[in-house]
Amino acid sequence: LAQPPAATQHEPCRAPVRVPRAAMSNLVSKKDGGKVLMVSSLDTNHPGDNIIDGSEQSYWISTGLYPQEILFELSSPTPVNTVKLSTTNVKSVRIEACAEDKPVNFHTLAEGDLEEKSGGLQLKELKPKDGGETASFVKVLILSGYHDFCSVHKVVVE
Repeated sequence: LAQPPAATQHEPCRAPVRVPRAAMSNLVSKKDGGKVLMVSSLDTNHPGDNIIDGSEQSYWISTGLYPQEILFELSSPTPVNTVKLSTTNVKSVRIEACAEDKPVNFHTLAEGDLEEKSGGLQLKELKPKDGGETASFVKVLILSGYHDFCSVHKVVVE
């Protein structure tokens, strides 16, 4: 016996798929060529390079007192449009930039206060007040904290 032809199924109409824009690279990430040049506190169990390893599970921790500084060399001189921080116990922060070949003359890009999270992870996005100025180096200054010690889990510069 001959089998009847199989019923054909029609594909449902689909809305056009939006392809997300490629993520901007993180100008300070280790994998993209960024570097931590200096941290103002050193704990060998939580070094500054933890900030740029791409994980929020690792971190740099201060050893007390404020202000604290972290100096980054960008992967290439690039306009800085956004700086994103993942921290704990940070109260106020200032972001500075230097466009020169050596990290000598810095100027303020942005400042902000972070909400107290009882030791939980704080996420803060800061945008330069004058738009995307080109920088070779970025400095994160932690001006004050909610406790004696603070930690920086990740910094993203776009």
